[in-house]
Amino acid sequence: MTTRRRLLAPLALLLASSAMVTTSAQTASAADPLVISCTASATQYYSPGLTLVDKPTNITASATYSCIGGGTVNSAQLSFDYTVNAGCLPTTSPVTTGVTRLDWNEGPDSVITSTFVITRPVGQTVGTTIGTVTSGQFSGYIANQTGTYPALDLLACATPGGVTSSQGILALTLTQPF
Repeated sequence: MTTRRRLLAPLALLLASSAMVTTSAQTASAADPLVISCTASATQYYSPGLTLVDKPTNITASATYSCIGGGTVNSAQLSFDYTVNAGCLPTTSPVTTGVTRLDWNEGPDSVITSTFVITRPVGQTVGTTIGTVTSGQFSGYIANQTGTYPALDLLACATPGGVTSSQGILALTLTQPF
């Protein structure tokens, strides 16, 4: 009887563990995708316009993402609003925090709280955010977004109104935390 009990206890533990892993995997794949990947073309607006001198600038954008990996959640309307010290010349790498809102085609909106960094490799403007979905659909997911915009027109930067908008490509990845 003792030998039988010693053999059955590990077997029962193994079966229980297998059942938990199978149940967790089925739940995660059916209800919560591991990764959602989205892309969009976007117009970014600068107020006041970007000039040759850095100054506090409000940067806003809206776009419609096309997404894969989220099942029936396959698009989202994006809006964001950040204020950073910015200009046309790559003199600084502005860093700020802010909120991005995603209005999904299906289900509740998501709010992403993130840190926003601007770099200017080879004259392009690259805005990168990393954060977390803090409320709504996919709450708790890690969010990475990159916006790439072509080099700004330096002649327009030299005018009093500066550059008030630019068009670029956005990529967003939401990843389920482990």
